[in-house]
Amino acid sequence: MKRPQQLNNEIHTAILFLLPSFAGFVLFILIPILSSFLVSFTNYSGSFAKIQFAGLRNYELIFSNTKFWKSIYVTLIFVASSVIFQLFLGFCFALILNRKIYGKVFFRSILFLPVVLSSVAVCMAFLFLFHPTAGPINNFLMSLNLKPVPWLADKDTALLSIIIVFVWQSFGYYMIIFLSGLQTINPALYEVADIDGASDYQKLIKVTIPGLSPVIFFSLIIALINAFKMFDHVFIMTGGQYGGGPADSTRVLAFDIYQNGFLFWQIGYGAAESVVLFLIILSITVIQYRFQRSWVTYDIV
Repeated sequence: MKRPQQLNNEIHTAILFLLPSFAGFVLFILIPILSSFLVSFTNYSGSFAKIQFAGLRNYELIFSNTKFWKSIYVTLIFVASSVIFQLFLGFCFALILNRKIYGKVFFRSILFLPVVLSSVAVCMAFLFLFHPTAGPINNFLMSLNLKPVPWLADKDTALLSIIIVFVWQSFGYYMIIFLSGLQTINPALYEVADIDGASDYQKLIKVTIPGLSPVIFFSLIIALINAFKMFDHVFIMTGGQYGGGPADSTRVLAFDIYQNGFLFWQIGYGAAESVVLFLIILSITVIQYRFQRSWVTYDIV
């Protein structure tokens, strides 16, 4: 048994170690979130002298604005597409690189490398690759007598181009998470499946996916949150602060918040949009936690 004085000393030491992290959380996360909620009920436009309480006026303007609904539509398409491909590619490459193949450590490193690269550098590189006339991709297509793709210059392909870049840069992160999960599955389960004559597909469905379900659940939450917050790729690849085009085809909600708040100085309106985005992410996360019991398996041995 520890003495009360010794226990108190350990508690005080733990508090001292946690204090810097907690202070950072309060200063840079909690206070800005609470401030956004408060500012969303005002007409704040950057001048404290003119700030006035506006009630629900900003929220009324949001839900009557067609641009807001267009940004919601674009965001949902982006989130659904990017999350599906990130998790699917991460899962497939994790299965491949979990096998005993030559050079697997090298390929793991190569596939994870884009995750640690700067988004600015990645986007600038793809701007060159996607150039409609001088880009290597279109030059290759034309060498095969195929029509060049307008990529970022056309409203039908602009969002797809950003999804490609976002997925390429991000799926390696989920590959590493899935690899870690695969290595925690008990090998005896596969041995039993082999004895029972199970095929590779049956082992995948009955052993691998249930064993990975907690990891898949975690990855799904993180991928959804990151996709909803995506801003930098649109900003860099579609023209900076005046981007989001062509024809608002890449105007995701995070970029719409930025433009309204920091370009048009409708900070109260932008704060209200950020509150709506927060509530959307929170609702989806709560729903996921609510229904995880029906498909997430924690007791597989």
